[in-house]
Amino acid sequence: MKMIPRVLGLGVLAIAAAFGFSSAQQSGTPAPEFQPSGIWLNSAPKKVADYKGKVLLVNIWVHSCINCHNSLPTLRAWYAKYKDQGFEIVGVHTPEFASDKDANALKNSLIQDKVTWAVFQDNLEKTWNAYNNRYWPAFYFVDKTGKIRETHAGELSSRYPDAIPGLEKTIQNLLAEK
Repeated sequence: MKMIPRVLGLGVLAIAAAFGFSSAQQSGTPAPEFQPSGIWLNSAPKKVADYKGKVLLVNIWVHSCINCHNSLPTLRAWYAKYKDQGFEIVGVHTPEFASDKDANALKNSLIQDKVTWAVFQDNLEKTWNAYNNRYWPAFYFVDKTGKIRETHAGELSSRYPDAIPGLEKTIQNLLAEK
């Protein structure tokens, strides 16, 4: 099992916040390569290197997770606001349950939730493992050179808004870097 059940998820996130997102890739390290095991949606297949010169948000999520779903309005707003400035999002859809591996269910979810950025299936958890990830949702902010500069675990929404201003400032700062 990848993590403690969602019922305990907020407690896990509180501990992660208190002690840092230590199990994940650390700030300053190169972003691990994407290792899709399933289809790409909203984009042709890409590599991390294809995003050099851009600011990339790697979002590890699953469409059946309420915390992931609740984060989508924040991601849509950031994408609309910063895409023309060189900001991109890649959704790494890593299933929690066997039913999450269904490509048609994922396609329908993207349409229903108005997700227009690139998403790929990580059905074998290869990218999840490459990022040493432990949480849904998880966010990895990658600079123009391909290095992880910031990480965040947990919902980004009006229910849990505290991290949003600082993470948006991270996007702005990374976009401003030469």
